[in-house]
Amino acid sequence: MTPTLNQPRKSTDSANFRVDLQGLRALAVLLVMCYHIWFSKVSGGVDIFLMLSAFFLTSSTARRISRGERPPLITGWLHRFSRLIPQAAVVIISVVVAAWILLPSNRWLELIDQSTASLFYKQNWYLANHQVDYYDFNTSSASPLQHFWSLSVQGQIFILWPVVLAVSALVWKLFFKRINFAWVASAFFAVIFVCSLVFSINITANDQQVAYFHTGARLWEFALGSLLALALPWISTLPEKIRRIAGWAGMLTIIGSGAVLDVQGQFPGFMALIPTVAAALIIAAPARRAWANPSGVLSLKPLVKLGDLSYGMYLWHWPMLVFYLELTKKEHASFLAGSLLIAAAIFASWCTTKFIEKPVIAWQQSFGFPRWMPQAGLKAISQIAVVAIGLGIASLAVTAWENNVEHRRALAASQTVTDNPGATVSDDWDPSPAALTLPLGTELEDEWQMPGNSCAGSNDPQDDRIMFCEQGGNFDGSPDLVMLGDSHMQHWSSAAAAAIEESGGSWILVYHPGCRYGYTVDAENPECADFQEAAEEYITNLAPKMLLTNASKTVADPDEYLRSPGEQEVMVDNYAQAIQPFLDEGSQVIAMRDTPRFTYSIPECVDSNANNLQACDAPAHELLAQVNPVQEFLADHDYGNQVVSLDMTGLLCPQGVCKAVIGNVSVYLDDTHLSKTFVLSAKRQFADAFREATGWK
Repeated sequence: MTPTLNQPRKSTDSANFRVDLQGLRALAVLLVMCYHIWFSKVSGGVDIFLMLSAFFLTSSTARRISRGERPPLITGWLHRFSRLIPQAAVVIISVVVAAWILLPSNRWLELIDQSTASLFYKQNWYLANHQVDYYDFNTSSASPLQHFWSLSVQGQIFILWPVVLAVSALVWKLFFKRINFAWVASAFFAVIFVCSLVFSINITANDQQVAYFHTGARLWEFALGSLLALALPWISTLPEKIRRIAGWAGMLTIIGSGAVLDVQGQFPGFMALIPTVAAALIIAAPARRAWANPSGVLSLKPLVKLGDLSYGMYLWHWPMLVFYLELTKKEHASFLAGSLLIAAAIFASWCTTKFIEKPVIAWQQSFGFPRWMPQAGLKAISQIAVVAIGLGIASLAVTAWENNVEHRRALAASQTVTDNPGATVSDDWDPSPAALTLPLGTELEDEWQMPGNSCAGSNDPQDDRIMFCEQGGNFDGSPDLVMLGDSHMQHWSSAAAAAIEESGGSWILVYHPGCRYGYTVDAENPECADFQEAAEEYITNLAPKMLLTNASKTVADPDEYLRSPGEQEVMVDNYAQAIQPFLDEGSQVIAMRDTPRFTYSIPECVDSNANNLQACDAPAHELLAQVNPVQEFLADHDYGNQVVSLDMTGLLCPQGVCKAVIGNVSVYLDDTHLSKTFVLSAKRQFADAFREATGWK
C-alpha cells in the first residue's frame, strides 16, 4: 500500500482533531432534546449524529489504510463497543429499575423485550417489526428506550463499515494501487449512497413508520459522511470564502430545519438530505477558529464541553422525558420543566461520563497481567471484558424483571374463584389482601375474545370484505344467533356464545374493528362500508333466528360544546334502515346498548391506585345517557317483539357507578374494551339478561 494519502498541503489540518465538530455534536443533541421536549417532534439532529459517526470512523480508518496498516476489524469493533456499552448499559439498567417501580405492569413485557433489543443493538428492528410510530408522543405508549433505535442503527454500521473499508482496501491493493485509496473507497460508498437513498425514498413513500427505523433506509446518511471524509482534502482546496458562506448557510439550515420541514411525513427519504448536507457544509467550512467561520461559534468552550457529553445527553434525555410525562400525567413539558429536564440530562451525562466511561477507558489502558503471564493482546482482553461485563450486568437486571413477571404469573395461576369472583361476587365477600387483581397487566394480550373457531363449510363468508368470522355450537340449519358489530360486540362474544351453547344452540360472530354496523360516520371509511355491505348480504342469506347488534354509540371525551360523554350517547343513526333486511328475513334483532368508555387505561389506573380502586371508577351519568337511547328508539318504532333491547349497564355500573374492578377482576383490558376474564365471570348474568330480553330457552 502507498504510505500516505495524496493530500494537498492545505488539508493537513483536516487530519487533526476538530474541536468545532464537538460543538456540532452539541448543537445536534441540543436540537434533538429541545424538539423532543417542547415541540413533540424530531429535528434532524439524529441524522447529523449518524453522518458524523461515519465521518469520524472513515477518516481514522482511511488514514491507517493509507499508511500501509491493516484496516482494523475485530480491534476496531472492540474499541468502539467498549466505549459505547458502559454508558448504554447504565441507562438501560436505570430504565429497567425505574419502569419496574413506576410504570404499570401492562407495559412491562414490551419494555423487557425492548431492553434486550436495545442492549444488543437491534432496537430499530424491534420498533419496525412492531410498527411503532416514533412520532406518537402519547406517554401511554411511548417507550423510555425508544430512542435506542438510532444507537442500534449506528452499532450495526460500526460492524458493517470496517468491513466495507477492508474490502475497499483489498480491492485497492490488488487492482488499483497506483491511484489514491480514497477514489476506490469513494466508489464503494457512492454505490451504497445511491442504492440506499433510492430505497429510502421508496420505502418512506410507502411505509414511513418502518422506513424511519430501517437500517437500509439510513445507510446513505453514513455513506454521505464517509464520502465527505474521503473528499475533504480536495474540498479544502476550494476558496475559503465560498466554504465559509456555505458553512453559515448550513448552520442556519440545521437550526431551522426542524421547525420548517415535515419530518414526520417525509423522513428519512430525500428530505433528510437537508440536515445532513447542511452538516456537511459546516464540516467543509474553514476549520480555523475565527468568528468569521462557523467553527468560531462551534468551538466555544461550553459547546465543546457539551459535545464531550453529547452521547450521554442523548441517552438520558428521552427516558427522563417519558417518566416525567408519565408521572405528571401531562402531554407536554412546560418551559421550566423542560429546562430542568435538559439540565438533568446534562448532569446525568456528566456523571456517567466521569464515573463510568472515563474510568473504564483508563482501566483498559492500564490493564495488565502479572509479569509471569503472557502480555499479548492485553488491550483486546480488557475491551472484551468491558463489553462482557456491561452486557452481563444489564442482562441480569432484565432477567430479574422477567423472573418477577413469571413469579406473578405463578401466583395468579394458583388463585381460585374465591380470590377473584368477578361478576359473581357476593355482598359478604371478604377479599384476600394478598390476592392479585386479574387479569395481570402482563397478560392483557390474551384478554381479547375470540371464542369458537373460524367460520367453515356453509358458514364460510367466502368474501374478502369479511375478515373476522367465528362460529360455535351445534349447527342444524340456520344459526340460532349471529353477533354483528365492531370490537364492542366482540368483547361480549364469550358470554353470548356460552349462553347459546348452554342451550344446545349455534352462533356466529361477524365483526370488524372500528366499524359500528349502521353508523354513518364509521361507514364513511371505505373498508367499513365494504364490510357492512358484505355482512348484510352474508347474514340475510343465513337468516338466523336472532341477530345481536350494537345499537347505541358511546364516547369517551367531552365534545367542542363541552357536553359530557353521557350527553353524547346516541342511537346508531342509520340503525332502523340497517336492520330492516334482517327483519324482512324473519330474524329477531337484539339491540344492545353500548358499554361506557373511559379516558384512561383501567389496568394502568388499577396498577397505580392499588389501595384506592375507587379512584378509577366514574359516575354512570357522566359516561352514559340518563335514558337508554335504545328504549327511546323502540318507543318510536312499532317492532313488537321482533326488535328487543339488551342493556348490561346494571352489571358494569352497579348503583350508578361504572366500576374499574369488580370482585378483584379488572372490568376492562384498556380504556373501552371489556376483559375476557370479567366477561367470562359474568356468563350467568348475561345469559339471564339475554333470556329475559329474547325469551330464548
